[in-house]
Amino acid sequence: MISTTSTFSESDKFNSTNWASWQRLICTMAVSKGAFGYLDGSIKQPPSLPADKASPTKTPWDSETPSPKEWRAHDAWTLGLLLINTKNPAGLGINIDGTAAEAWTLYINTYEKASNMTQLNTEQILWNAMYSDRTDFNDFIIDMHNKWLDARALGSKITDEDFKDIIIFFLPES
Repeated sequence: MISTTSTFSESDKFNSTNWASWQRLICTMAVSKGAFGYLDGSIKQPPSLPADKASPTKTPWDSETPSPKEWRAHDAWTLGLLLINTKNPAGLGINIDGTAAEAWTLYINTYEKASNMTQLNTEQILWNAMYSDRTDFNDFIIDMHNKWLDARALGSKITDEDFKDIIIFFLPES
């Protein structure tokens, strides 16, 4: 059983503007821990069994037939993964009392189905980035790549070639 929930750095925690990069981190963590079925709801909550019928055999995390007790613990861990990696989940309207799948569905319905304005804003953020000689080049490339991925995740049509042109455009003549 997984004993602790993985906490992201403050800059990687969800803040309503970094959906694409945060979603990738959450999905990667859930898959790596065998908890994705609790996130997407494919591992269903089993009916409670009388104590004399409960199975003492532990099942793996990704088992599609966990005991009711295991399901509650695994679902709580997965919900915790979402909540501790979100800045102010209640303030963002996330139900902190439901299941992991219910919370995940709310995140998706609220933040993945972004408006055209959100897509345009992410593209504008990419186009407004500035590189200076004092900036670490690797950090600049990583930051630009993440901004590009965020824009693409929201439906932007910025291609690989466009992205290369953007990078070249922002490099100083030196």
